[in-house]
Amino acid sequence: MTTVCYFFIYIFETLISYIYFTNKFEEKYSSKITFIFFSSSFLLQFVFNQIKTPNLNLIMFLLCNFLLCFLCYKSSFLQSIFSTVILCALMIVTEFCIVYLSKLIFNIDILDYTGNDIILILQSASSKILYFILTYIISKISFKQNNFKFNAKSSLLFLLPISSILMLIGIFYVAKTNDTDNSTYILFCIATIILMYSNIIVFWVHESTIRAEQQNAELRLQQQKSEIDTAYYSILQNQYEDSNILIHDIKRHLMSIKELSESNDNDGINQYIENLYGNYDIKYIKKYSSNNLVNAIINRYLSTFKKSKIDFFCDIRDIDFSIIADNDLTAILDNLLENAFEASNKSTDKKVELLIYPTNVNYVTIKINNSCKDAPVMNNGKLITTKKKSSIHGYGIKSIKRIVKNYDGDISFEYDELENTFCVKIVLKVNN
Repeated sequence: MTTVCYFFIYIFETLISYIYFTNKFEEKYSSKITFIFFSSSFLLQFVFNQIKTPNLNLIMFLLCNFLLCFLCYKSSFLQSIFSTVILCALMIVTEFCIVYLSKLIFNIDILDYTGNDIILILQSASSKILYFILTYIISKISFKQNNFKFNAKSSLLFLLPISSILMLIGIFYVAKTNDTDNSTYILFCIATIILMYSNIIVFWVHESTIRAEQQNAELRLQQQKSEIDTAYYSILQNQYEDSNILIHDIKRHLMSIKELSESNDNDGINQYIENLYGNYDIKYIKKYSSNNLVNAIINRYLSTFKKSKIDFFCDIRDIDFSIIADNDLTAILDNLLENAFEASNKSTDKKVELLIYPTNVNYVTIKINNSCKDAPVMNNGKLITTKKKSSIHGYGIKSIKRIVKNYDGDISFEYDELENTFCVKIVLKVNN
């Protein structure tokens, strides 16, 4: 009976490890290969359990789970260690918590499970259910991490779960080797529960730290992208300006070429044309507003829309864009047009409409409508990215929201199921 009980205990622990790791990390291999790894881990731990050495069982639990996390999932070395230690701490905490509660409530000695199969089964079932509940909750409130590099601060979080394991083992040893009264067991039970909550809090802090660092890193990348785009559009504006100068002077250039032609100076004609190509980067720009940066951004996407056969309509009223910083203007329009292109390009009725107009005296409204095959995922009014790597996407909208907040504005999303169109409306306060 004891052997059968431990057989199912290790199956349950392996299943818990699988659920936790799968919710935390992306799998490297197919389900079949992952199943083989976990089955091997289960058999290995079960076989070593027959030696009846608790410390060896603990070592095998740590080693097997570390190898499972590191080999089967896209996790770094330190991530694998941290996740394994958290699992081990929760497992030991839940086991001791049930043991001490059994002593306090039912007056069951902490070592009775070694000689009584019924007590072993009941305590094991209770502790593993509690272990599963806590682990499942933690895995759900966390988010998937892929090879995230720990910093020095994150590494320090290893200390609490490790110290918790050592402390609980010490408490159990004291309780086993000494006669203790109920007051002492009450203290042991309270200490165990506090340690359980402490490890959960440490895990939550760890998750919050990683999430904040990833978001800051992505926002910095988004800001760098905005600065690069602003610089790019500045260069593009200069090229368009050169083109306008060339168009303005085209009559003079044609007259000069005509004079060279009348004198049969073919070499001179060729040299003159080469100089024109060298001095001007001829580009065509359609003018939508009085702001060159806005024109450059829209014209860049205009060519992209034409290549993908997307109908594009733009209406920009008389707006003084100088009140909006160039990098903010770039981030808003670039992200809106990029998202609109991606959505409309996947739909059957390909169309994008951009409207910019003043609202009252103090506000500017930027509104973009685009065809959208499927309704976007919304959660409490927030747009949820549906891209495969959600951890590194969705920062375009976050960047826009940050800018909108700086201008005391507002952003809203709306999907028309009849027309299959998605609308983003941004209102910026431009005058105090």
